[in-house]
Amino acid sequence: MTVLPIRRDANPKVKATKLVAGNQKAIDALALDSGMWKIEGLPGLYVRCRKTSKSFLQQRRVDGVLVKQVLGPISMKLAKEKAMDRWNAIAPTVPADDKVRLGAAIEAYIANRIAMKKMGDVTAKLMRYNTETYLKAWTSRTLEEIGSDRAALAALHERLSKSPATCNQCMRLLAAVYRWHQDRIELDLPDWPRRVAEIHTIAPRNWAYSEDELRAWWHATEKKKGKKDATNQEKKVAEKGVSTLGPIKKMWWLATLFTGARAGSVEALRWRDIDEKNKTIHFGTAKGGRTYTVPACEKLLELLREYRDSGHVQPSQWLFPSNVRDGEHIIAVKNIREGVGPAHRLRHTFRTALAQIGATSDVARMLMGHAMGGDISSGYITESLVIESLRPITNKVADHYVKILGL
Repeated sequence: MTVLPIRRDANPKVKATKLVAGNQKAIDALALDSGMWKIEGLPGLYVRCRKTSKSFLQQRRVDGVLVKQVLGPISMKLAKEKAMDRWNAIAPTVPADDKVRLGAAIEAYIANRIAMKKMGDVTAKLMRYNTETYLKAWTSRTLEEIGSDRAALAALHERLSKSPATCNQCMRLLAAVYRWHQDRIELDLPDWPRRVAEIHTIAPRNWAYSEDELRAWWHATEKKKGKKDATNQEKKVAEKGVSTLGPIKKMWWLATLFTGARAGSVEALRWRDIDEKNKTIHFGTAKGGRTYTVPACEKLLELLREYRDSGHVQPSQWLFPSNVRDGEHIIAVKNIREGVGPAHRLRHTFRTALAQIGATSDVARMLMGHAMGGDISSGYITESLVIESLRPITNKVADHYVKILGL
């Protein structure tokens, strides 16, 4: 094994701007001399395509230094096995006093959850954001100090409680990391002081669109003040809504509406995920690292075919290619200026529509990509065998939307 520490000031950081699926067929299809590719679903694993060879490597930043391990020109299967084994071997180091500090503890926890496919990239990104934004002053504290200093934890809780949602995220992160290290490494830590780090009760948002709100989401007009056109005539109205967007954004919003999927899951869709023969959609990116497949409603398949064949979208592996990030898909879609609300409201709308037509909780969980762990009985359901039985439900929801929007 070759280990190469690369200092920040000695070499620009290696960054892959392209993604490739983690299977041998996809690796074999990569063109020689096409540069660095990030392997999907495997933390820190890359494949470098040189003029005459393809070689795997793994890297992560440790204590401010980028550490790279060259795995060599091996098979995808062997690279995956080595990567999983070695990821924790290059984890952030424990201080010389043998006390586990919060910063390193969080990174070790995230790395393990990702490697075990129990955490998705979006969740990891949110955890790191909360650490850097709200817990930065705590990262050098040992877990033992945090568990013992109830007064300091109570003060942190009170300060963060200005935003109950943020406070809950940080408290859950601290508790999860603390208990994971306590159980896994068998550290002699005090019990987690859950009473001073209590979780706020937050009422669920009534975010589902009403029929009138959904019509306005699709198309609306508003008066404009002080704006004049070329003939010096004051414009009376301005058009807003999803229907006024370009082809990529418009289709993205419609796909999110008809599937009720999370924004990141829809953004990461590839054309290979759309099975026209079996009329299904596979979401390979979902919360918690899960993947799931749902029946595609007839209307969505029809809209996707029209979108694909329109000639207005550049050829790409992605359903929704980025116009500014070459070879990548769009991310963080927002159209606030056009009067379009947050994408997650469509997920609430989809779940409410399922309730309106009488769909059971199990059906709702499968269609929305939720884990089937609600009770013992649900855990016995083999989801792939019930996809066809869900199709009439997705079509019924779609018909409801079509009627409202007049598509």
